[in-house]
Amino acid sequence: MTDKEPIQLFIITGFLGSGKTTLMNNLLDCLAEKNEKVGVIINEWGKVSVDTPLIHNQGIQIRELNNGQIFCSCLSGKFVDALVHLSQYPLKYLLVETSGMANPSPINSLLQEMNTLTGQRYNYRGMIGLVDPENFLDLVGVVNAVEEQVINSEYVIINKVDLADQERIHQVREKIKELNPAVPIIETSFTKVEGILDRDLTAREGRQDVERNVKVPYKRPVHYVVTTKENLDPEQAVEFARSLLKDSFRIKGFIFSEKGWFYLDGVNDKVEIKPVNAVGKETKIVIISRVWEDILPRIKSAWEESCSGVSYEIQ
Repeated sequence: MTDKEPIQLFIITGFLGSGKTTLMNNLLDCLAEKNEKVGVIINEWGKVSVDTPLIHNQGIQIRELNNGQIFCSCLSGKFVDALVHLSQYPLKYLLVETSGMANPSPINSLLQEMNTLTGQRYNYRGMIGLVDPENFLDLVGVVNAVEEQVINSEYVIINKVDLADQERIHQVREKIKELNPAVPIIETSFTKVEGILDRDLTAREGRQDVERNVKVPYKRPVHYVVTTKENLDPEQAVEFARSLLKDSFRIKGFIFSEKGWFYLDGVNDKVEIKPVNAVGKETKIVIISRVWEDILPRIKSAWEESCSGVSYEIQ
């Protein structure tokens, strides 16, 4: 395999709702214009894959890794297996989207294992970290994954700057510099960046070890999947999601209604819904809880209030 041109490997990380899938699609559209051969690995925290159907699939090789994060023991073996499998394809690029809860601190050992098993088939070009300025400062002090995503990134994108004031953006930038002093930072909205795949992000100098902040132990967030095979009005779905946002890191899913398919996305204090192309006849809404199991009775009451008369199941 070593006689083949190495596959250019990029990892996209960032907390829940920071814009990873949007960035992935922007990059895939750019590569499609150049007719490049691309592979994609999508890692979802929950059991149900929601982001994969949103990927702009134009004949690309896609692998899904669900129900955990690729840097922990629960999925790291399957992640390496997927890298080995995809190394056999004539790809120019492999883009990996981590789950929002991914803690990439073991990245170096995984890369070493990958190189050993694939015969240096990959050229690791770096990790791109996305930051949502609206919730970053609240999360970075309590959720290890948020801090480690910034520390281990070779390039950081402060996304959604159109939704934050300049003082908050300045504070976010200063915190990023504290965690990763030499990392390049770009500010944008809708993850619009130019030429990021043309750069060797790992080549930068001045990387420094930083002292991690001591945090109160933070339990693994729980998630629930609400499903129904009945038609659900999109506005009912929005009302349901909005009533649970304060207790959730993220709410997302596909809504099947008489009007067609819709994609629901809730993060921070915003809920968006838009038409999409999908298949099947079952609504699935994933809720990642801030309050662990305490959210379960609130899910039930929110559904009864917002979607009264529509039968449902919670997994």
